[in-house]
Amino acid sequence: MSVSEALLDKYFKGQCSPEEKLEVLNYLNAIDELPDHLLSQTEWEETNDAQLDEVKTEEMFSAIKKETIAKVYHLKWIKIVSAAAILLAVLSIGLFNLNWNPSASKITLAGNKVSTPEKTNPINWKSVVNYTDHQQLVNLPDGSTVKIFPGAELRYAIPFVKNKREVFLNGKSFFEVSKDTNHPFVVYAKGIATTALGTSFTITALEKSKFIKVELHTGKVLVKNIDTVRNISAFSEVLLPGKELVYNSMLNKISVSDKGTLLAKGKNSSRELNFQQASLVDVFDQLEKHYKVKITYDRADLAEMSFTGIIKSTQSIDTILEEIAELNKLNQIKTAEGFLIRK
Repeated sequence: MSVSEALLDKYFKGQCSPEEKLEVLNYLNAIDELPDHLLSQTEWEETNDAQLDEVKTEEMFSAIKKETIAKVYHLKWIKIVSAAAILLAVLSIGLFNLNWNPSASKITLAGNKVSTPEKTNPINWKSVVNYTDHQQLVNLPDGSTVKIFPGAELRYAIPFVKNKREVFLNGKSFFEVSKDTNHPFVVYAKGIATTALGTSFTITALEKSKFIKVELHTGKVLVKNIDTVRNISAFSEVLLPGKELVYNSMLNKISVSDKGTLLAKGKNSSRELNFQQASLVDVFDQLEKHYKVKITYDRADLAEMSFTGIIKSTQSIDTILEEIAELNKLNQIKTAEGFLIRK
């Protein structure tokens, strides 16, 4: 590539067009040094920079000014908005501190507090099981006492007294209820409820027995069925002292009779035996004499066991002994000589 001396001279005088200037620059970049005949060292150093014409200069200045001013204005606007936001936040905090009243704040919070339901004390169940071979005395929270017979279980809720005093019995127990007319005392046993206000009674409700028995000693009780699942016949009986209610679950029948010691009553002396809290030893002795049959038993097994009921002579000895054995959790075994009763 080569350029004419006239073009070079024109370039160094600043008279080239952009196209010509580009052509000269490419030439100069391609050579290591200028020819001596073109430009001397002194002339090179004295050469002035190429000048743009006034039109081009004005156009370039306008473009640069427009871009620069726009950026400056944009930056100033951001600074102004930020400063305004900070000032607004400071003023808001100041006004809040001036108007804040601690007591009023507490009242507002209390008024907006979400109400929560009061916690109720959970009901705990207490169970007492008599694993011994003798009666066990239990004192209930209301002052009532219960004598739990061997193998029986008594359950009740803690707290005990609320609308009514309630206990659940499985087995046999003697109750002496503390008087409280505002809180009825209720014993639930195998679908039957016995309600008292202040009295003494015995309930026998063995788990595997078909008989449920309520014996009233003092006061007055109401006995009724509450179990609709097992189709117990509806009944509601008020017992007075000396009365006894027996429910037979096999026949689904109840009977209410007078209790009494073993006695004979005129015409019925040969047909009926009445017992009131008689020991089983005495009962078996009387049955042996009446039915003329041998009943073998261990007196230690029958300690503290009693029987209350009416035995009719029309009943078979087998049925009578079966009922007594079930009520007292005893085993009845028929032998060649008669019957064997044991635990």
